[in-house]
Amino acid sequence: MRRLAAILCAAALALAGGCATVDTVKEAKGQGIKRTFRQPFEIVFQATLTAAAKRKLAVVEQDPASGRILLASGATWTSLGERIAVFVNRAGERATSVEVVSKPRIAMITFPPDWPRLLFGDIEHEIADGRKAR
Repeated sequence: MRRLAAILCAAALALAGGCATVDTVKEAKGQGIKRTFRQPFEIVFQATLTAAAKRKLAVVEQDPASGRILLASGATWTSLGERIAVFVNRAGERATSVEVVSKPRIAMITFPPDWPRLLFGDIEHEIADGRKAR
């Protein structure tokens, strides 16, 4: 009985140690996938928020001053959910760099969506729609 309890305790600790938190994705800047958009910061930041909303990602935190947006996805049949950090940085007067870092909430074998690819495509789409509206 004690042996089973010890095994369950060790498994719980291992599982908890592999969990992505808001802080772990905040600290992952520089470890994600980057893309540069030839648009001003404000347009890209807003397009990122719109893209996240369309993907039904929960905005955990947003800070335009630092260019950081923290998102969370819910569990699906292929994943237990992810924490996603998007870092939006000015790369010039009319250029903005975006980095997307995605980490699973629980480190298990899952098949999460390719969040960088999806978000970059959605951001590009939002920017294009904004140009058409002008």
